[in-house]
Amino acid sequence: MSSSQPPAPDPAGVGPLPLSADQLLRSLETTLARLVATGKIADSRSGLVISSNIGMLGALVASFPGANLPAVGSWLWLTAGSTAAACLASTTMAALAAFPRPGRHNGSLVFFGSIAEMEHDAYFERLRTVPQTDFARDLADQCLRVATLVAFKFRWVRRAMATMIAAALPWLVCLGWLGHLRLPPP
Repeated sequence: MSSSQPPAPDPAGVGPLPLSADQLLRSLETTLARLVATGKIADSRSGLVISSNIGMLGALVASFPGANLPAVGSWLWLTAGSTAAACLASTTMAALAAFPRPGRHNGSLVFFGSIAEMEHDAYFERLRTVPQTDFARDLADQCLRVATLVAFKFRWVRRAMATMIAAALPWLVCLGWLGHLRLPPP
């Protein structure tokens, strides 16, 4: 094959040409939907971390009544305090992930906040008259913003999970110690 001939088309339909306007819009819409779905995964993990931490704190607090508190040494108080601090820190991190700040996107035809601020007829008219390039730019901006938010969420959820796992060992030690202190002496 000589170098003056165009390359043969790829059997999968992928070639060296840029995306058409329709392909670009479809790709951006698919990317945005995928990013939003990925954000939902981070949200579900955040909920798991928050509920697990609350359960760990509840079990820890419930273990103290009935324990022979005069026999509780400073090591148990230190361990219980560090466990509670780690659980609270983990819950705070998960809450940060659950409530990111999306910012403002004035005039966006894709961002829910901007759409909600428009009148019904104005929104429809803007949709009907927006040039494809402007709408593609709006979609691309939203993809970038949602990707930033999802990365933020996963970063904080990962930290929250690591902190929760780190809190589990002293939590188990506390529960074991408190359980031992509840048993009557032989």
